[in-house]
Amino acid sequence: MSANRQHFPLDCLGLNYNCLALLRRAVFVTVTWCTVAASSGQVISKTVLYRLNPDSSLEQGCFPPCECPVTLNVPVKGTFLLTLTNFDSLFNTYAVTDVNWSVTINGAPTVVTGSGTYKVGGEFALQQQLSLDLQMNGGNVEHFDSGLVVDSPPFPDINVAISTNHQYCLDTVFNVSASPVPTPQLRVGLAGAHAVTVSWAVSPEPFVLQECSDIATGAWTTITNAPTVIGQLNQVVLACSSGKKFYRLQPGGN
Repeated sequence: MSANRQHFPLDCLGLNYNCLALLRRAVFVTVTWCTVAASSGQVISKTVLYRLNPDSSLEQGCFPPCECPVTLNVPVKGTFLLTLTNFDSLFNTYAVTDVNWSVTINGAPTVVTGSGTYKVGGEFALQQQLSLDLQMNGGNVEHFDSGLVVDSPPFPDINVAISTNHQYCLDTVFNVSASPVPTPQLRVGLAGAHAVTVSWAVSPEPFVLQECSDIATGAWTTITNAPTVIGQLNQVVLACSSGKKFYRLQPGGN
C-alpha cells in the first residue's frame, strides 16, 4: 500500500483508523476554520500568524505642533499572533500575542517583544484600534496605542500607527503595516502497515503540528517529532493507534 500512497490536501484533518484498516482505507473528516463576512468587516475565527510588511517602521523625534525634527526613521521586521477573543454588534476584539520584532537603532540590533489587543468594526465607518505593551531588549514596558482611527486598508490587513504620546511633540511611533500569513495545507498518506505520514509545504514562517482525540474539548497538544524536510515538504511519520486523531497546523511564533 505504501507504494500507492494517497495524499489529501486539507487545512485541518481528522483520521479515524486502526492499524488493520489502514491497509485498506483511510477515512478523513475535514474541520474547517474560515474567514467569514460580518457587518463590521471580516472576522478571523482562528489564531493567525501576521508578518510585518516592508513599509513598517519605527520613528522617534518630534511631531506637530513641536518643530524639532524626527531624528530616527528605520524599518521594522517581525511577526505576531492574532486571536479572536470577543465580538459584538459593533467591534471584534483580538488578542495580540507573541510580538517578536527586530529593528536597528543607531547601529544596535534591538528586539521588540510584547502583547496587547486589536479591535476593528464600527457602526457606520470601519474603525480600528491597536494597543500594545512593548519592551525593547527586555527593558521597561511601554504602552503604545493608536486610539480609535479609520480602518485602512480593510481588515484583515492592518495599517496603523501606535505611539506612547499620541504623536504629540516628543514621541516614539511604530508604523505597523501587517498582513496574515497563509497556513500551509496538511497532507496525509500511508507509511506502511503501522504508520502515517503527515506533511505540509516548507515556508519561511514558523508553524507547529498539533493533534487531539476530540476537537470538541479543544485539547490540542504539540507533536514534538521534528519534521524531516524532503524536497519542499516537511514530513512527520506517526505510529497509528486505535481511535480517532485530528491534526492541524498552528502558528509557532518566532
